[in-house]
Amino acid sequence: MQRVAERVRAASYGTVLVIAALGVATVSDVGLGDTADLVFGVGAATWIAHVYADLLARHVIVRAPLRLPEVGDAMVDGSPILLATVLPALVLIVGRSDLLGAGATRLCAIGVAFAQLVGICAYVARVSPMRPRAVWIFAAVTASVGITVGIAVVVLGH
Repeated sequence: MQRVAERVRAASYGTVLVIAALGVATVSDVGLGDTADLVFGVGAATWIAHVYADLLARHVIVRAPLRLPEVGDAMVDGSPILLATVLPALVLIVGRSDLLGAGATRLCAIGVAFAQLVGICAYVARVSPMRPRAVWIFAAVTASVGITVGIAVVVLGH
């Protein structure tokens, strides 16, 4: 269950960082096609930082040289950070085709990221050992907090 918790953690902050990147992107950035690169770049940089920090932390716990499987575990455990960028970036790439306006494309990408955040909360509620009623209250509260944080990031970004 520890590895699942690591992946949930990575997916959560990966998604919040995607929302933050979208929050500072302007409509003209979306129109120029730069925002998908920004989202992928934020995800990649965060994933690299996560793997680096995880390996440093493991070295504190295990006083021996790290082995390749441990490096692989850190990379896999952080992979939800990269995955959190895919759907919002695809929306932004499709937006380059002028199917939607730049403003609508940006809002759609933010909406997809919010939906991912709610999905993560629903997943946690599903696998949680708590009673069903408490689980869904937890899911609703954490989704609300995540959405509030995301909205604050978007509002403060402009």
